[in-house]
Amino acid sequence: MNLTEFIARQNKPVLFSTGVALLAAMILLDKASPPGFEASIFYLIPVSFFGWFLGRRSGLAVSFICASVALAIHRVNLAPSRSRLALWNALAWLAVYVFFVYVISEIQHLYARERSRSQLDPLTGIPNRRSFFERLEIEKSRAKRYDHPLTLAYIDLDNFKQVNDRFGHSTGDNLLSLVAHVISDALRSTDAVARLGGDEFAVLLSETNSAAATAAVDKLRSSLNAAMKQHNWAVTFSIGVVTFQPPPESVQEMITAADRAMYAVKKAGRGRVTVEPPAA
Repeated sequence: MNLTEFIARQNKPVLFSTGVALLAAMILLDKASPPGFEASIFYLIPVSFFGWFLGRRSGLAVSFICASVALAIHRVNLAPSRSRLALWNALAWLAVYVFFVYVISEIQHLYARERSRSQLDPLTGIPNRRSFFERLEIEKSRAKRYDHPLTLAYIDLDNFKQVNDRFGHSTGDNLLSLVAHVISDALRSTDAVARLGGDEFAVLLSETNSAAATAAVDKLRSSLNAAMKQHNWAVTFSIGVVTFQPPPESVQEMITAADRAMYAVKKAGRGRVTVEPPAA
């Protein structure tokens, strides 16, 4: 996680307080600057902060505050005959601040859009492998801190290749999208689903023990089978489920354990669910 992401995760009161602190620091710097030193450029720091993290309107409001404060400070340091020069300088800097806010808000919008795209599977619209690993890391840390169980299910589509070969890739894509939709609808808001690649999906069930996970995954498999029957697709689902309490140090270890459980289902005949005992 980079600094921008870390700051963006903070709540609005924290962001607002940080922005005000930056603004106050720049005002003090401007007041302490010797006559003739142009400190107005430093107001771009709080202007940029508000524009990026708190939105365009906040950035514009702070732009006017910065220009007004700078005008008041500079008028004190200038002779009355040159007060008009201070006004023109303040207006010029205000134009720079406003321009900066609009540029920053556009960059922030593009950044957010591209970040969202980088975390979603383009076909199904659900999180991709990278996003799922990030979420799993967060939930793993939370499960360790509060000693809660954490369950991971690894889902593989049986006979998907045959459907793809028989009906074409367009049908295969529709099938994968339907699977993602069915899984998403079956989950709680605290759970997560991702397409790991190809015809493999993963489901994260937070604060869920083995018994609750078994019931949830059995219900999910029934919903998936019903969706396949409705379209006359001869696809079943091999699902490996592992509950961790506490979870291991590595997220990859968790994925590997669930993947191993899924392959045990494959070897046993496919189209079933295997629930491994809690893994320490």
